[in-house]
Amino acid sequence: MFTIALALASSVGVTLAHPHALSSRDVAAFPAGSSWDILLSKGEAVGNLKQAANEKFQVIDIDLFDTDKQTIADLKTTKQVICYFSAGSKEGWRPDAGDFKEGDTGKGVDGWPDELWINPKSDNVRNIMKKRIQIAADKGCTAVDPDNVDGFGNGQDGFGYDKSVYIDYVKFMAQEAKSHNLAIGLKNALDIIPDVVDVMQFTVNEQCHEYNECGLYKPFTDQNKAVFNIEYGGNRCDSPSGIKLSTLIKSEDQALNALGGACAGQGQGTPTNGQKPESSKPAASSAPVGTQPKPTPTAGSTPKPSPTTGGRKPTPTACKPQEPEEEPEEEDGDDEDDDKNHTG
Repeated sequence: MFTIALALASSVGVTLAHPHALSSRDVAAFPAGSSWDILLSKGEAVGNLKQAANEKFQVIDIDLFDTDKQTIADLKTTKQVICYFSAGSKEGWRPDAGDFKEGDTGKGVDGWPDELWINPKSDNVRNIMKKRIQIAADKGCTAVDPDNVDGFGNGQDGFGYDKSVYIDYVKFMAQEAKSHNLAIGLKNALDIIPDVVDVMQFTVNEQCHEYNECGLYKPFTDQNKAVFNIEYGGNRCDSPSGIKLSTLIKSEDQALNALGGACAGQGQGTPTNGQKPESSKPAASSAPVGTQPKPTPTAGSTPKPSPTTGGRKPTPTACKPQEPEEEPEEEDGDDEDDDKNHTG
């Protein structure tokens, strides 16, 4: 096996050892300010992972199921590799969807067809997550990014559990990840940060600027742990006092199928929505990044949540795309077709 030293962001000023150089009891560290990118959607996006190894960021967040072992090995020559899966919902298109049993699922996830909140108390659900973490270890992932662990927000999971149940669930996964020498991050779920920050190595947030909640990540910065932030269609690259964000500006439709969008000083990229960040110029990018068309709205889309409570849309995952709706033809025949795309 090989060993690679990963350079940290200049503001950190230390180096990361490649995960294979760690002792059997250690997991990889993700220091505050680490540069990153995320690429989850199916189709051409999976092919784009090949170019990611040559990009000048330190961490890549990819889909656990859609990425093969060899691609992960290629990425690990230059990157720390976080493997994404949904820990809080059953996604009907996943290969292990049939492992869920009666009583394992609750309400549907608003706006995301064929996706149901899971029961975090279920032994069967926990066994499924153990298997997923084992898959991550077998594929060579550096870390895991278990999404949708905020089902307690507004009772959206259908079980009425309070946050203590999800705190226990997240700690269970943290212990399981550690047993496989995998790092683990907290996805959103800001209400439980004080209870789980000590067992997390990083956190991934969506739209902390939009929801005015970036300041709640101070416990992670205080422990020199990365706060990986995504702003969909936003233009904010600043960080609150005492907080060190690693922010990506991604397209408004939440299509995470193109590299790029890192704010200046946080790796390469240009905002995918073409807007200039308010507090920092975007860094140059060698990766092709195009503005994605807005998807056709799905029924029951989630309203904008209040800060620090559940209810935000989960990170888009590699669901099967819906067929686009046909636009009625106008009599003059001069209209242009609108491109439509859906990621769920």
